[in-house]
Amino acid sequence: MIVGDQEGVIVIPLHLVDEIAHESTEMTAFEDFVTEQVRAGAEVIGLYPATSKKAQADYAAWREKTGR
Repeated sequence: MIVGDQEGVIVIPLHLVDEIAHESTEMTAFEDFVTEQVRAGAEVIGLYPATSKKAQADYAAWREKTGR
């Protein structure tokens, strides 16, 4: 599969397409969560990557609330 946008083009072997699509969706959701948290005043350390138990719990709650 060939995927491209304004930043570039990549070729994804067909046997990896589902895995990469799932991982990309997950990463996009996490980055949306982080963006919301930082805009609300949260510190990035411990949040991105989510290394603290609080960040992990907050992310799980956010996913539940937003359905993502």
